[in-house]
Amino acid sequence: MTAADRINLKAGAKKQVLDQFKFYFLLAILWLALNWVSEMISDRNVSGLQRILEGTDSLATSAGALSFAGLLVIVSLMLRAGVQLTMVDLDRGTAQFDNPMQRGFKLFEDSHYFWGWVGISILAGIFVFFWSWLLFIPGIIKTYSYSQAFYIYRDAYDQGHPITVLEAITRSRHMMDGNKGFLFVMDLSFILWFMLSGLFFGIPAIFVMPYYDQTRAKFYNQLVVRQAAQAGANSSLN
Repeated sequence: MTAADRINLKAGAKKQVLDQFKFYFLLAILWLALNWVSEMISDRNVSGLQRILEGTDSLATSAGALSFAGLLVIVSLMLRAGVQLTMVDLDRGTAQFDNPMQRGFKLFEDSHYFWGWVGISILAGIFVFFWSWLLFIPGIIKTYSYSQAFYIYRDAYDQGHPITVLEAITRSRHMMDGNKGFLFVMDLSFILWFMLSGLFFGIPAIFVMPYYDQTRAKFYNQLVVRQAAQAGANSSLN
């Protein structure tokens, strides 16, 4: 992919989100709200650690609050995964811009989606952790290598050819060969948007995160189209 492809993906995603902003707002608001709450709890209890050291607060209180914040993060990630699946379907035209709150729970529609996400998250996390032991850079590279695994897993299941989480990760590695740099640069191009969200207490994230996730969904769909075209070209040569 080229710089022009990156511009087109982002422009298409931005237009889509702006044209259907109410839908995207309702689609993403729950996972964003849970994430915001978890961050507030974590920030408050980081300062609470200082009070523990000073003997003015209890360790159990802060530990319990941080555990609750961690639980909120996990739930928000699950909801975000469902939102991301919906965005892939919206880009394909296989989902409509309706029932946004309900679509946010897509990960829970099928146990195969849920357990596939759990398995891929754990296994990919372990792989990235051990690669990061070598150096920081290999960990980043592998994060991008495995980034499409859950989409691939869901598509294989929906098409009647279910695969294991390990096979999904392997297919993602192959799919991302030659595309990791493109996605990395595309992610970097959002850095000012993320900074803007940070400066204004996360409020711009109501637009920024749907914009970012929809761009990534379009990226995946474009990879699928190109992969299918390449497979067709190879079969015709044979």
